[in-house]
Amino acid sequence: MSSDLVDRRIHRLDWRRIAFAALAATLPGSAAAGQKSPPDAGKLKSAGRMAVERRYAMAPDASIRVAGAISNLRIIGWDRDSLVITGTMPVGWRFDGGIATAVTGPSRGAKFYIEGATDVFPTAALEVRVPTRARVWAKSGSADMVVSGVTGGLDLNIVGGSITVQGTPRELNIESMDGDVHVQAGASWLRVKTATGNVDLRGSSEDAGVSTVSGTVHVSDGRYERAKLETVTGEVVYQGDIGYKGSVDLTTHSGAIELRLPPKPSLDLDAVTVTGTIENGVTSSRPIRGREGRGMELGFSSGNGDTRIVVRSFKGNVVLKLR
Repeated sequence: MSSDLVDRRIHRLDWRRIAFAALAATLPGSAAAGQKSPPDAGKLKSAGRMAVERRYAMAPDASIRVAGAISNLRIIGWDRDSLVITGTMPVGWRFDGGIATAVTGPSRGAKFYIEGATDVFPTAALEVRVPTRARVWAKSGSADMVVSGVTGGLDLNIVGGSITVQGTPRELNIESMDGDVHVQAGASWLRVKTATGNVDLRGSSEDAGVSTVSGTVHVSDGRYERAKLETVTGEVVYQGDIGYKGSVDLTTHSGAIELRLPPKPSLDLDAVTVTGTIENGVTSSRPIRGREGRGMELGFSSGNGDTRIVVRSFKGNVVLKLR
């Protein structure tokens, strides 16, 4: 075979390789587009970690799910119709998933998960940027989750660690075993459930429900149209405002209840304990002995009485004080 013929065949082969590589780089969801190696990938691998990176076009109200052994998860809503996931995880772990195929336009759904080679630390750290109006579902074991800028729905679930939500999601559902929950803005519909985790609410809601076993519930500010706060042994502190014709229901078994009211509240209040005490530092009304000769009852109307507060406790003490 002549040298000219060999050169021509090598030349054609090189061009085929170049064309195939260029085509692969342009395909949506391809490995080239979805798993770009950052400049410091070598350093990460030498430290026992590898980079994670995915980028996809998404519908502005897409549904996105993220789950797995994630120790640090940050979810950020932004004004772009795209999903970007970046972070690191141990070498040998698996990050998998993808986006749903759409008949027309960008995808309306995505699901990703991280699977570890072992059940012990270290775990993964991810930053997930989603369209502002997206609906996001996230679940992990012991993790610190921070969510900001999302105005769609949020469904967050952890065992330990903490969850912090900043922004005004339309719907917010949080479940935690031992992790603390911090809601630093409002949600039209809000539900928080923990076992031993503490709950701190700073914001407003048209419909809020919080329940815990032994964690504390602290509502420090905001305006609530309807709210129901329940604990077994945990303390409840409420100093939020109540919307016009709104209602707040505070219930515990043996946890103390502290209700902090403005100097001239406009409300109807009904408080009852079975064995606990009631102290009223807001109005001149005084509690009376309970119907069965134990516990206490207190009821009064102040101002226009356009809102209603109901307080119930079995053994916990109830204190009403001015802000």
